[in-house]
Amino acid sequence: MVVKPISFIQAGPEPMYLEEISLSTTEADPEEDQPLEAADKVAALEQASWMRRCRSQFTLFNNNRLSVATQRFMQEARDYTVDTGILDPQFKRIFKIDWSCVLIFFALCGIASMLAISGHWPNAMMLSISLLAFAAASLLLAVYRSHDRIVFYSQHGRTPLVVLFNRSPDRATLDSFIDVLVEDIKDARDHNKGANEVLNEELKAHRRLMEEGAISSKRYDIVKQRILSQHS
Repeated sequence: MVVKPISFIQAGPEPMYLEEISLSTTEADPEEDQPLEAADKVAALEQASWMRRCRSQFTLFNNNRLSVATQRFMQEARDYTVDTGILDPQFKRIFKIDWSCVLIFFALCGIASMLAISGHWPNAMMLSISLLAFAAASLLLAVYRSHDRIVFYSQHGRTPLVVLFNRSPDRATLDSFIDVLVEDIKDARDHNKGANEVLNEELKAHRRLMEEGAISSKRYDIVKQRILSQHS
């Protein structure tokens, strides 16, 4: 690691501080990791969501690498590899319900019921059926926009790198895979040394993920600032 000193630039009445930290490989860095083809598979999980028309394949290898392959409807497939050593073993469950669509569903059903009961309006029955159709559409939209996910974030960059659908393909299979993944994350983190080395490796891993298309350049810039702010 090469650390450049803090430079001062006079800009107006107060100086502006710029800290440049170069996190590049050196001759002392370890050799590149062995390719996935040479590693042994530890665990695998395949998930599919018929509602969102997407499929994901997660494969964990014994060299602390997790291969992720995702295919979403009308989107390009994404294949990338995550270094499990940069992941936070404390995953989060994100459960979200689109309450706005749910409220629209109940409102439309209520109006349709009142129209059908009263019968005072011309073509009340046809209007009631139309409202029920819109109510059904709003309910489908609520289901589509709601989700229940298990998310693993990077330790310091706080970027969601592994997103799993909860209870898919079933709860037992998912829990078994998560247990193995958490143990692998802890094992990879045990090999880490100093705090600065951990931050360096995480920043390098995020840059590689950006180059592989797993995260956007904007997300990488945010991650970089978060990591550099913790660098001593």
